[in-house]
Amino acid sequence: MKKALFSVLVISCYSVVQADQPVMSKMPRWSNGYGFQFVQEYRHKRDLLLGDKKVGKGLTEDVHILNIEGVYTWERWIRLTAKIPYIMHAEREIINSQGNVEKQTDSGFGDLTLALPLKKYFNLDGRSGSWTLAPQLRVPLAHQDEYSIGDGEWGVGLSIGYETETAEWFVGVGANVWTFEDEEPFELSAFFDFGRNLFGYGTSGQITWDTDLKWEDDGSYILKAGPALYWKFTDTIHGRVEWKHDFIDYRAVLDHGNGETIKIGLGFVY
Repeated sequence: MKKALFSVLVISCYSVVQADQPVMSKMPRWSNGYGFQFVQEYRHKRDLLLGDKKVGKGLTEDVHILNIEGVYTWERWIRLTAKIPYIMHAEREIINSQGNVEKQTDSGFGDLTLALPLKKYFNLDGRSGSWTLAPQLRVPLAHQDEYSIGDGEWGVGLSIGYETETAEWFVGVGANVWTFEDEEPFELSAFFDFGRNLFGYGTSGQITWDTDLKWEDDGSYILKAGPALYWKFTDTIHGRVEWKHDFIDYRAVLDHGNGETIKIGLGFVY
């Protein structure tokens, strides 16, 4: 039976980052392999920020997203991935022009992200890994109104990544750059993941500490980090859960921050 071996690239995060690609930031490495996953994402932001100042302390934003993601592998070195978020519910508290607290909501599909990851694998004495180069395309599907989770703009991006692991340890690094239309012309993100294979290389579990950095050309930047646990239930079924905290959150324009993100995913590869 084929084993599901995977590799990391950068996210983004949609909203951060979207460097991660299906399945579970990992992919099938055999020709004509394919997979898909569903990731429940919960974001909670505690304050309304301008710079690093709390101009609306306790004015929250809560977002629940179902991320639907898939991958197809023509050959082990070339793949096509697709990701689309469905905003189950989003709600934020803001200060309106009259100085009163107002609630806004959003739901529906976000923007589609397509990528073409190109892989280069290597095997060394006691260590293996890969390099990744992935051109990306953002297709605007999100509606645009006073409060919208998606950008609703065409965008092109490029992601690079490197990962390596031994029987015990895993390291992954990468960067992701996007350019969009007028509203959000440019953003840059990077990640560093470090962890341990729980029962040796290619076995059932892996625990990592994941760190993400995102910078936008308006001067906003955010650093978030936290633990993640990956588990292979069978060769076909895979799961992952992660939690990240906003350790540094600077908003050049008024926006919510100082929060946490939880993701719970279930993936399938064939």
